[in-house]
Amino acid sequence: MKKVIWSIVVLLLIGIGALVYSIYAGDHYKQNAKEKAITEAAKTANLKEPADFYLYNGNEKWYVVTGINEDGKKIGVWIPDDKKKESKVLSLSEGLTEKEAINLVKEKRKVKKIIAANLGMEKGNPLWEIIYKNNDDLYGYYYLNFKTGDLIRNYDNL
Repeated sequence: MKKVIWSIVVLLLIGIGALVYSIYAGDHYKQNAKEKAITEAAKTANLKEPADFYLYNGNEKWYVVTGINEDGKKIGVWIPDDKKKESKVLSLSEGLTEKEAINLVKEKRKVKKIIAANLGMEKGNPLWEIIYKNNDDLYGYYYLNFKTGDLIRNYDNL
């Protein structure tokens, strides 16, 4: 009986250790990606004051850093994970703010809670990805064109 109890204790400790490690590794990856993206944005777009960081994992992976450049303008820098593609720099005034994007989704869907809002890029077009829970506690993903606010696609009741 003692062996069974010890075996269970050891397995629980291994499971807890694996969980802690996976949480740490995920946070470390995102922090490392953020630091690299900010460095790249500073080189690519003369970003002087970084504000927000977004990690987008759609059909393509993009890192987006927003902030103020050396001219004092609010910009967004879309940095592709695929090094064959080029970064894209846009003035944030050209598109929707995070709040505007969220409000558009709230107007069109029965949103109970916003989970996340991410800037991203698909097929060369900047977008907002809004992740939410609906009134049935199911997840929804709503993709809006960054510049126009037009619906690109959505997934409901996941």
